[in-house]
Amino acid sequence: MKKGRLFPLLLTLLLLLVQTVFFQTGCTTTKAPTNADIDVVLQNIAPEKPPVPAMEPVLFKDKDGGLWLSYEAYRALERNIIAMREYAARLEVIIAFWEKKEK
Repeated sequence: MKKGRLFPLLLTLLLLLVQTVFFQTGCTTTKAPTNADIDVVLQNIAPEKPPVPAMEPVLFKDKDGGLWLSYEAYRALERNIIAMREYAARLEVIIAFWEKKEK
């Protein structure tokens, strides 16, 4: 061979060898996940059940043939309603998560 013709030949062989090695190791097939694997993953990423909110006592008083609510009791009732709405919204998120899993 002439001087200088050996380098391109070696470079070509090296590139072909590198491509072959990378394609053989990088394109191996992996086993498909089983239902048990999927269930374990879903259990790990599933949202946790939110704690039940603590309800404040609300006292209604009989007055003039009806029920009367003081300002403090009204605010306690309002906080109870807000807490229950937040709790219901969190439960809806959990239900939606598990409904998508079933489909």
